[in-house]
Amino acid sequence: MIRAGRVLIVLAGAALLGAMMQSAPDYDSTVQPFRSPVAAGETGEARSFRARFTGMRLAERIAFRRYGRDLVRDSDGLFLIAEIEAEARLASQRLDAVWQGASGRRYALSHRAEDIPRGLESRWFQPGLTDRAIAVFELPEDEVAGGALVLTGSTSAVFDSALHLAPPALPERQPIIRFAP
Repeated sequence: MIRAGRVLIVLAGAALLGAMMQSAPDYDSTVQPFRSPVAAGETGEARSFRARFTGMRLAERIAFRRYGRDLVRDSDGLFLIAEIEAEARLASQRLDAVWQGASGRRYALSHRAEDIPRGLESRWFQPGLTDRAIAVFELPEDEVAGGALVLTGSTSAVFDSALHLAPPALPERQPIIRFAP
């Protein structure tokens, strides 16, 4: 009888431990930036920066000048050009951006638009100085409506803020957008 009680205690402990392991969040979901939703046109405040989504354009092709050559890029989807204003709060810093589509999928900045004038990937933001930048994404058309621009500091965003900026009104799609230096 005593043995059966001990076996029952061990089995109950194992079941409790298994239940705790199944219900505990994984490392990736516990070590995430703090999500801060920001309404369209409003300025969002993160711990180390503040930002505002000022405009959005959609195009089938983009054109810009890089290293003295004119480049034209086209897409099977759409180019989404997000215009932002941002400023660092504590120290000089860069920002990273992703577009979170209506389905929840995340789209990184388009590498096909590197070195575009005023591009976010080359901008440093300074404390007390508001600066403008653009982020260019390449994505399917159905991911635009209902999506959001997600901005984080480019250094480790773990335990920091991630601003989820709601876009302004959806613009008309343009056949081509040219970026001047």
